[in-house]
Amino acid sequence: MPASERAADAQGDHVDEVALELDRAELNRLGVRPLTKRPSGLTREEAWRIATARDRLRAARGEVCTGYKLGWTSEAMRRALGIDEPNFGTLWAYMRVDDGILDLGRLIHPKAEPEVAFVADSVLQGAGVTADDVLGGGRWAVAIEVVDPRWTAWDFDWLDNTADGSSAAAYVVGAFHSPGVRPETFRLTMEAGAVTREGTGEAAMDSPAEAVAYLVRQLHDREEALQPGMVVLTGGITAPIDLTAGLRVRVSSPELGSCDLRCR
Repeated sequence: MPASERAADAQGDHVDEVALELDRAELNRLGVRPLTKRPSGLTREEAWRIATARDRLRAARGEVCTGYKLGWTSEAMRRALGIDEPNFGTLWAYMRVDDGILDLGRLIHPKAEPEVAFVADSVLQGAGVTADDVLGGGRWAVAIEVVDPRWTAWDFDWLDNTADGSSAAAYVVGAFHSPGVRPETFRLTMEAGAVTREGTGEAAMDSPAEAVAYLVRQLHDREEALQPGMVVLTGGITAPIDLTAGLRVRVSSPELGSCDLRCR
């Protein structure tokens, strides 16, 4: 076998091994050392391949993909953390908290963010999809996203986060609407104990519609599309909060209604 093929096989083995390690970390609720802090390091290509390999592991045990979540769509958050671009990960049926009660026992060190969610009513695909295309292709809701990095601590970078599926862990979504106003004007308030945080849809790439369009263009590069019924979480509108047992979190919007999460 040529040296180049041996190197490719070795890289493939490494990707699969790390994907399995991260999968076990999630299932066992035990964080592992960030890949960028290991001697082998992590490349951009490897990060995306590890995320894809993890998705294959989920699908192989019968999990159902329900959509996608975007990370770091807030320019202010990217600047604060030295991040150059957004990323995304997949959402799965087991992550959706339909009854609004989150069992913290299945997580490592979770935080919650208020977000604008989108559900596709038709197929969205192509390299040229714009925010205006998105506006006619689905509906909007408020959401609470729970992020839970599978690392030992919240000390990781864009590459680690991408390999980890953008830290997707759980989510709650309110009822979907077509409110008749542009999504960048949606007003969201998150209330959690003594903490109240407010923001608008503009925090997500200037508009949640542009965030969805960005995702669709990224999926096109992977020969994929956003299918009807799939949910997209468009990115945190405010900084996240730590989740602790007994905490109640509510996200509300005059345009979109509300959703709630209770931690136990």
